[in-house]
Amino acid sequence: MGGILARILDSGQAASQHPTVTSKKDYYEVLGVPRSADAKDLKAAYRKLARKHHPDVNPGNKASEEKFKEISEAFAVLSDPDKRAKYDRGGHEAFEPGFDPFQGVQFDFGDLGLSDLFELFGGGRSRGGGGSRRPGRGQDLQLEMSLPFADAVHGTTVETTIPRGSMQDRVKVRIPPGIEDGGRVRIPGKGLPGRGGGPAGDAYVNIRVEPHPLFRREGHDLLCDVPIGIARAILGGEVEVPTLDGKATIKLPGGTRSGQRFRLKGRGVPQHGGRGAGDLYAVVQIVTPKSLDGRSRELIEEFARLNPGA
Repeated sequence: MGGILARILDSGQAASQHPTVTSKKDYYEVLGVPRSADAKDLKAAYRKLARKHHPDVNPGNKASEEKFKEISEAFAVLSDPDKRAKYDRGGHEAFEPGFDPFQGVQFDFGDLGLSDLFELFGGGRSRGGGGSRRPGRGQDLQLEMSLPFADAVHGTTVETTIPRGSMQDRVKVRIPPGIEDGGRVRIPGKGLPGRGGGPAGDAYVNIRVEPHPLFRREGHDLLCDVPIGIARAILGGEVEVPTLDGKATIKLPGGTRSGQRFRLKGRGVPQHGGRGAGDLYAVVQIVTPKSLDGRSRELIEEFARLNPGA
């Protein structure tokens, strides 16, 4: 790969000794991008062309080697803001004789330099046999999982398949108690394989908690509506309340109002680190009868006469 870089740099020096800049193709045409192309467009165009014309992909093909030099020079100028601005103002003639388009260019693609260019475009060994991949960490994977409300509160272990290229891994995933909708679980080392012997990435399972027909969540607390009749609200008494672990009983005082909350301590969502759990709140909802028999209506009317404003 070093020999290829040397030939590219030598071509720049040769051009400076025998300048014929006016005969060069427009750099934007060389890369096949409009003059409005941004840095991302330039890099994408260069990657595509460099992969196609790289000498290691076309051994012995002088035309491809020259094309590779041409696109490398175009990218070297247009990827540099100062050189690009100068080129946009005056074209090839804007540069002095002896101009080296590769001066200061490192062809940086994240953690890859020019010496790793071929590996970036598809891997393999260089023609000299001495090229090697720089180890790099594999990419992380993002997975989606739908979870029942109760499982999210109590925690559970589920089995899922993690697609890793040509591999299909079946793994068990431990869901911690109290995970919220939108939370995620990390599975170390189950992402895509690393480059050049580097470590694999991680897999992240993004959790979507299914709604519950009875319960809703506020932080580590649970809320549940408890319907009661008018008589129970006025007189008070014991009422059954559903929980995620079965039924519980609460005692209502006389004169309970609609919307009033009654706490069941520790019957909510577990907190991280074994710090206990939130509470369950029974929210009273007074339900009026849809129809009354004659006697019941008489009693209600008498009650209204005895308790004005009730």
